Amino acid sequence: MFERIAKTAAGRQPAGRIGVVCVRLLAACAMLLCVTPEGVRAQSDVDRVFEIRGVAVDVQAATAAEAQAQAIMEGRRTAWDRLVDRLVPAGQQTLLPPISSDELVGLTVGYEVARERTSDVRYLGSLNFRFNPAAVRQHFGAYGVGYAEVASRPVLILPVYNDGQKPLLWEEESPWLAAWLDRSFGDGLVPITVPYGDLADIRDITAVQAVLIDRDAIEAIAARYGAAQAVVANARTVGAEGGTQAVELNLTYVGGIADGQSLIRTVVPDPGDPQGDLLSAAARAASTEIQESWKSENLISPGFETRVTVLVPVSSFEYWLDVRDGLEQISSISRRELLRISRNEALLDVWVNGDADQLALALKQRNFVLTQWQDSWLLYKDGTELPERYRPAPLPEETLPVEPVPQAFPAPAQPLVLPPLVQ
Repeated sequence: MFERIAKTAAGRQPAGRIGVVCVRLLAACAMLLCVTPEGVRAQSDVDRVFEIRGVAVDVQAATAAEAQAQAIMEGRRTAWDRLVDRLVPAGQQTLLPPISSDELVGLTVGYEVARERTSDVRYLGSLNFRFNPAAVRQHFGAYGVGYAEVASRPVLILPVYNDGQKPLLWEEESPWLAAWLDRSFGDGLVPITVPYGDLADIRDITAVQAVLIDRDAIEAIAARYGAAQAVVANARTVGAEGGTQAVELNLTYVGGIADGQSLIRTVVPDPGDPQGDLLSAAARAASTEIQESWKSENLISPGFETRVTVLVPVSSFEYWLDVRDGLEQISSISRRELLRISRNEALLDVWVNGDADQLALALKQRNFVLTQWQDSWLLYKDGTELPERYRPAPLPEETLPVEPVPQAFPAPAQPLVLPPLVQ
């Protein structure tokens, strides 16, 4: 409707200053109508954060209806476990008590059937469950459990394997690359991408460049995969106690908020599965470390809500719509209220679960910049050339300390040479 208003006004092309004023007024009215006076509850990015997809179920019961009902109940519990693992750090998951089926129903918005097969006594299917963000936050808060809900931009994994002779990255004989390619990493807040190892990858970066953290090469391949950061995952097999083997991991972040950080872990064989693939276990441990690190960096204390006053420079109606859509995609925003708007800027209050820095990080994942400006926060699309009045004031020239002028030491007194006495 708002686009239609703007196009109609532009199409009539009213002549003179009055016509221009009319167009501007209509555009301003359109922007005002984009939000209600009482504020708007932002739509959470539930597709990525509060929705669990692909829950496999296989249940037998006395009848097909009973099998289906039991499958949905079991699937909902499985989805809840996966949601808790996605949002809550491992160290706090034990604070959550067992949850009843009735409580689970209250936390769930609904489900959909992605695929199903039935018989007289059996139900097989794949279900998607969507949870209520507000109810989930309240449930965590009731038990004092911290959680994260900011979805990261994709992370590219560069798996480098040291076989004792040379580093391997794209070579077919690298079991480390195969271990990553055989896994699925789609359930966490951090989408993990593994390169295919094709000719384009080989052209972008070599194993030696990855080991030496060649930033230009790493950023080039990360950009080609649409990743905002990369993790160089070095692995080598080492001896362990009892004559067994272990895998030593060294994870180095390139880009993102953890840029330059390194984690070193040693993965030992699982006592319950000593014959299991050790490199697959190491890949699983590495992905868990990446997810846990992200959750720790973005942890929200339960019940902690912050009001952030945001100023948005508005260059056009489409620009304002982009900003509004970007805010609606942030799941941690509980509500927002427009305070005033003009042709040049908009001022609004945003209530976020967490603090302003966490909101800035969430917006950064959507290619927006939130930075402190005067007594509020400035929000704009990344890459926007801001008008002069919104640019940060230049830093005052650094006043160089005045070096003390060395005092000239008095010349040493010359010995008084008296003329020889004349007898």
